[in-house]
Amino acid sequence: MSFTSLSALPFELEQDIFQSAANADRRSALSLALVARRVQLWVEPIIYNRVALQYGGSESARVLEGFMSAIKTKPASFFASYVKTLLLSDIPACFVMEILAVCTCLTDLRVWPYTPSAVTRFVVASSIRPIHLSFSAEYLAAHGSAPNFGLPFYQELTHLELHDTWGQLMSWAPSFAMLPELTHLAFAFGSPFSCGSIASYGLSAILANCAKLKVCILRCVLSEDELRFGQDAAIAHSIVDPRVVVVGWRRSQARWTGSLWNEKANLWNQAEAIIAAR
Repeated sequence: MSFTSLSALPFELEQDIFQSAANADRRSALSLALVARRVQLWVEPIIYNRVALQYGGSESARVLEGFMSAIKTKPASFFASYVKTLLLSDIPACFVMEILAVCTCLTDLRVWPYTPSAVTRFVVASSIRPIHLSFSAEYLAAHGSAPNFGLPFYQELTHLELHDTWGQLMSWAPSFAMLPELTHLAFAFGSPFSCGSIASYGLSAILANCAKLKVCILRCVLSEDELRFGQDAAIAHSIVDPRVVVVGWRRSQARWTGSLWNEKANLWNQAEAIIAAR
């Protein structure tokens, strides 16, 4: 069907066709935005609903440059209205601050792998109230102590993924009870994993004190050899709570970014399916 014949369709039907196509394939959405001004207005909210910005590589640099240019040409209210999921990977701090200054109504914020402390302080003190948060735990902490999960920034969180060492994450165990809406919690940590008395107490405290917790994922960053010899299964056998899912994984920026567009690759959906099958 040509664009001319599409123009003869009822306005609402034409809009539905373009928006359905944009929802089905992000690459086609970017092309559709160039068809006509009215089509751009229809599909831009879909394009900007989920944004992944990375630093490195020509394609990533082009996307980042395009987004930064859009910040200069579009009103801040546009980003506040439409950007709901934001993934930032290895973005320079100066860009992060500028991006988060306009994306103020995020419901899903993912920063990987690390974020400077100054940026973290800016985010936590901002008006952003995420429902899903994925962050490096090291930079949420203040002077080595546990984050203050009682701050307004954290109060609407239902899904929280933190990256750090196993020992550091378990040392914060009592603090997670301060998250009143938390239903899904994931820890991403490197070897070595220890189920010693302190770690066992920490995990038990989290499972006991987080009243609404349904899913607790342990993502141990394992080498190919560790995965091959079943280190993830060994960790799983040391924990008996049915809400706990152990996933051995390789640190992969591409895999992590891909889950933004592929529901089957979504960490939470995978864990829920495993728990339901038990």
